[in-house]
Amino acid sequence: MSMLTVTPKEGINITLDDLLKATNELGYELDPAVRDDYTTLLGATFNALQVVSEMEANPEPGFSTKRRDPFPRKKDNPDNAWGWRFKLKHKNPSSDLLKDKTICVKDNICVAGVTCMVGTDSFVDWVPKTDASIITRMIEAGACITGKSVCENLSVSCSSFSAATGPINNPYAEGYSAGGSSSGTGNLVALNKVDMGIGCDQGGSIRIPAGLCGLYGFKATAGLIPYTGIVSNEAIVDYAGPMTRTCMENAVLLEVLAGVDGLDDRQRAGTPFPKDVPKYSELLKQSEGIKGMRIGILKEGVSFSGIDPEVESKFRAAAAVFSDLGAVVEEVSIPLHSIAPVVFSAMSKQGSHIGRLGRSTGRRQVMLTDMYEKMLPYTQESIDKMSIVSKASQFSGEYSWKKFPHIYAKAVNINRKIAEAYDEALTKYDVLIMPTTITPADPLPAPDASPLEKMSKTAGKLENTCPFNASGHPALAMPIGFVTAKQDKNVRVPTSLQIVGKNFDEATILKVAYAWECEKDWKKF
Repeated sequence: MSMLTVTPKEGINITLDDLLKATNELGYELDPAVRDDYTTLLGATFNALQVVSEMEANPEPGFSTKRRDPFPRKKDNPDNAWGWRFKLKHKNPSSDLLKDKTICVKDNICVAGVTCMVGTDSFVDWVPKTDASIITRMIEAGACITGKSVCENLSVSCSSFSAATGPINNPYAEGYSAGGSSSGTGNLVALNKVDMGIGCDQGGSIRIPAGLCGLYGFKATAGLIPYTGIVSNEAIVDYAGPMTRTCMENAVLLEVLAGVDGLDDRQRAGTPFPKDVPKYSELLKQSEGIKGMRIGILKEGVSFSGIDPEVESKFRAAAAVFSDLGAVVEEVSIPLHSIAPVVFSAMSKQGSHIGRLGRSTGRRQVMLTDMYEKMLPYTQESIDKMSIVSKASQFSGEYSWKKFPHIYAKAVNINRKIAEAYDEALTKYDVLIMPTTITPADPLPAPDASPLEKMSKTAGKLENTCPFNASGHPALAMPIGFVTAKQDKNVRVPTSLQIVGKNFDEATILKVAYAWECEKDWKKF
């Protein structure tokens, strides 16, 4: 690191104590003979930090910011699923793909002038000054965005009890989880409170609530949908995507969302420009079925310890429908899938922790600086207000960097090998299938339940979803019927099948799901 100057500006008062706090944090004892020099150099570094700190760094919004409405009253929000209510439409949309469709968006997505809570009260009153790219795209396609849907606390839970505003019910079973972290979207779309919804997925947070709420939820290929203007946990595993009641609706919304925006550095080689995005809905209308397609049942996806027998039985019955439709359906083994969740967990714990500390580097994108100004630095009070899931994530992230500083890099490399194993299988099969979650919706925990009791409600949900956040492959959750809920044989909740395909081959995944949907009514299956 070179220095612009070695002289602190007048008025900058960096002391020896400031220097020693930094060196002690690194576990280093500085030679007393050079402490004064290093104190001066630290002061000179502060010059640049102070200048940048005083700059305005947020992009200007593209539309009017006068959109704030009160938080919904309880009587209008019985399941705690709404965050903020408002109406946002474009006066002169450039297309009518989403004409008059009402849409809710997960409350980690920026809408200029609308409070963004990210499921927490550990920091408050953050009102973004910019729109996410996908907000602009939806209203330019004629949609009406009618509000923010509650998400789990800092978007780190796959169950629906951690939001600061209260637990969210499964739309088919009061007192049961709607999944997470896009829990509010799952609830609102399933209950027909909106036509469509947007979720975000860092380990299954679109597909898990879609799977538990009877919806189609698409985590598209890494980079296909821009993440610009959305709160990030870890860039490698960040995705936004559609949650809908039908496959066709999912295809239409995906078509609107997809394509390069010129801002998101996650959008890698192969990502199409908006004008080149496939017309997914037209391709479905023209589809002649799936006869002759090769579909691989991922052996390891149904052999995790703890898989619910009824979930597995329903999945195998649904897979047989593809055979009835003329596809070749057979089992395929990818041994690395068994360890993929563990590798993902190690990588995401460390990566997400760095992101939430505001320490992400190497990025060329729109950074949400105003959020970090609200959120950081953490204090006893702010951490006290986090959910047990968020706290556990913070503690494990901090510990892992201290104890295993090499693990993140190692996990990234191992994940590449896992991705190559999926690629190899997909040279032989058009898609891979497995249960979306290996267990059904859990009962929501009591408010005074212990941390261990609450965390146990998240088990059995990530095993088949998180590997594809790390690998980047597109994965769609689709509803395939009901199974018996845990702890009450009289309660039935949705279960789901996940379809995984080749990178940027969302069209084939949608064709497979659409063929099943046209053949069967999932609610009667």
